[in-house]
Amino acid sequence: MIKNTMAAAVAAILISGASIAAFSAAKIQPNVLSETEKNVTAESVSASASSTSTAASTTTATAEPTTEPTTLRTYHIKFLDFDGNLITTLAVEEGDPINYDAVDIKSLHKHIDVNTEQAFSSWDIKPDFADADYTVHALSKTAVITLKSAPTKFRYFSTKGNVSLKGLDVAIKLSVQTPQKDKNGNYITEESTINISESCTAKPSALSEAFNKSDKATISVYPIGDQKALCSFDIVCYRDLGDVNEDGSINSADASKVLNIYANMAASQNMTVSDKTMKLADVNMDGQLDSHDASLILKYYAEASINPDFVDWENVIDFDSLNIK
Repeated sequence: MIKNTMAAAVAAILISGASIAAFSAAKIQPNVLSETEKNVTAESVSASASSTSTAASTTTATAEPTTEPTTLRTYHIKFLDFDGNLITTLAVEEGDPINYDAVDIKSLHKHIDVNTEQAFSSWDIKPDFADADYTVHALSKTAVITLKSAPTKFRYFSTKGNVSLKGLDVAIKLSVQTPQKDKNGNYITEESTINISESCTAKPSALSEAFNKSDKATISVYPIGDQKALCSFDIVCYRDLGDVNEDGSINSADASKVLNIYANMAASQNMTVSDKTMKLADVNMDGQLDSHDASLILKYYAEASINPDFVDWENVIDFDSLNIK
């Protein structure tokens, strides 16, 4: 029994020593694995990698989006004239800009009558891009030319210079529609008045052209750049008035001749004066040749000699007060 006990003790010591040796070897070389362990480990890693790859593939396949073709909506933009009539309709894809230049607005420009002209001003709304169906109305601007008074100067005494438009009063009343509407749904207009008298022209404009064939002429008045006359009026030329002796000058010699003719007419009831002489000598246009005409010729001569701004007979005689036609 003792023998058996001793044998068991020795075996236990041998087992303990082997365990210690194995532990010590593992501690000194921790990365050294047996072939079996290597194979097991490699298989585990391979299995893990395969599992990860499969999971990744599954994840990637799940995350890939499905693309489908999209169709943009088409909107219709209607354009109406001043009276609400359709001009044109543009089909525009959603998000695209609206091309207003594609709308022909030339037909909106018209002459309502001789003195009234209407044209396009703007659109009541002007969206930049197509994001809905729109109805766009044209807004107008209307110009009305009003003649308040025609030129008042109709009497001339030479063919030098130009036709005068003195006394002309012409204005343009401009009415422009705005996008705002009143309580009745009508577009509110803004009005302004511009006087254009100074920009009007006379045809013919030169007195030499107007009196080329006669001492009377008809003059037409036009707004600048327009071919339609606003009005017309008659003018008359008293050329060479006061130059009784027809020497090209008006001076004391003419006054002296008038006095001589007047004296001879007073002395002889049978003396006659030619129409031309009467036209040149009757400077106050009262139908008589007398000393008053001679006096006015002398006054004309004196004014012309001392006054650098002297123009013609209107500097001497107020013909308007004489109511001469």
